[in-house]
Amino acid sequence: MKSEANPDPLARSVRRAHDEPGLEQKLGPAILCLGRLLKRRLEHALGETGLDLTPAQARVLVALHFGGPMSQHELAGHIDVEPSTLVGTLDVMERDGLARRERDPSDRRAHRVHLTEAGASRVPRLFALWDSVEEELAGDLEAAQRADLRARLAELIERLTKDDECGCGA
Repeated sequence: MKSEANPDPLARSVRRAHDEPGLEQKLGPAILCLGRLLKRRLEHALGETGLDLTPAQARVLVALHFGGPMSQHELAGHIDVEPSTLVGTLDVMERDGLARRERDPSDRRAHRVHLTEAGASRVPRLFALWDSVEEELAGDLEAAQRADLRARLAELIERLTKDDECGCGA
């Protein structure tokens, strides 16, 4: 963690923007900074777990855990990556026994992606990792404050994804 004498450059730039006239009331810079800092913390924690997963592989495992088998195209949309990018991730995951692709019986050109037993066994550890990072993020908030924050964030996500197919979901 960076010391206050040498704060994170990303956080420092957001603080500067916050002090600019007209920007002090803007949510966007703070939310963008929070998202990037949270992503960085999750990636760091993932690297320390010994799960031997990339962030992209972790997103695939969680998406398949909650969404069940789906086409590669659906999965790419669900985790917000280009289908061509997903192919390389799935190649490695298949090699490592974490996921498998099968021809879609209703469309021979398409593949459905399935979570394997080995892949499913890593999901609880991913949830524990998330809990740890979330506690670092919001550990000092009361339960009611956390619930309120989740509700407000869900509203913002819903508003932005209503007519968008980014796959973020609320």
